[in-house]
Amino acid sequence: LINLIGGSKAGALSTKKLKELDGYNYYNCWQLSGNFQDYYYYSKYIIEHAHPKKILLHISTTELKSNDREMYGDLYEIPAQVKGESKFSEVFKFLFKNLSASIDELKKDRSEYYPCSESGERNLTKYYNYYDSHKDTYYDFLFKDDVDEYISYLTDGVPDKSDVIASCLTDLKAIKQMCDDNNVEFQVVVSSVFIGELVRYEGPNLYDFLENLVQLTGGVWCFNDVNDLSCNPFNYYNNTHYFTEIGDLMIDTMTGKDKINGFGAYLTMNNIGPYIKERKTKWVGVQNYYITNHTLPLAGPDDASNYVKTKRGK
Repeated sequence: LINLIGGSKAGALSTKKLKELDGYNYYNCWQLSGNFQDYYYYSKYIIEHAHPKKILLHISTTELKSNDREMYGDLYEIPAQVKGESKFSEVFKFLFKNLSASIDELKKDRSEYYPCSESGERNLTKYYNYYDSHKDTYYDFLFKDDVDEYISYLTDGVPDKSDVIASCLTDLKAIKQMCDDNNVEFQVVVSSVFIGELVRYEGPNLYDFLENLVQLTGGVWCFNDVNDLSCNPFNYYNNTHYFTEIGDLMIDTMTGKDKINGFGAYLTMNNIGPYIKERKTKWVGVQNYYITNHTLPLAGPDDASNYVKTKRGK
């Protein structure tokens, strides 16, 4: 058993495609609004109960906004079974927050909200349907509000999150140690991120995180950089999620099957310094573009950078 653990972005990764990495059969264990606290508990549970051969941890940048999201509401609480706590107490606590509302919630079938295949990955049909029929309003409807909320960070800078970074790295080190102690292979991939989401994170904290990540793992594939594909919203189905074709390209890049210039880099202690330096330079270019044009350097649906169109033919 090989498990992919990650947030909802990871749901776009095909388990059939993942098998091309190493010949293993994967199960996609993506979680809604994933964060490192979640990843620690899920890794612990999987190692203790499923005895996996490998854990592939999929991260992006979203995890760096908060390491513990349980205070945000019931949706973000880690299941008692995963944490090794009482399931009875969990149900009791949930029911008596508001008895009638809780019972109604328990009766709901949410399978259509986030439809998944038997191997775990998300069914993105509804997003492709919207993509095909709303190209003229695609960015304004799905992206603009989310991008505009944090666009001032381009000129004002990203708020300091060093405390969150430290907590994320603590959990990451614990996952790595668990894997080492149980002879479980451990691999990390940093996924593709739309430039509009990257605005919220690009800065010193992210660079420090990447350096620590490389030091901990010895090497990691990184795709969350500014490049032609990440500047085209049509490669993503909203501000925070990439389409399956981008996930496939990540895997093809990792295996050497395909390569698009500027998309993806394998980071080690030998190249992380020059990589960060080049990345900073590219981000200054994005900032200058915004100051001059009052918008991000975005490409349209018919641009060659629309990789989803290239693969789908539409």
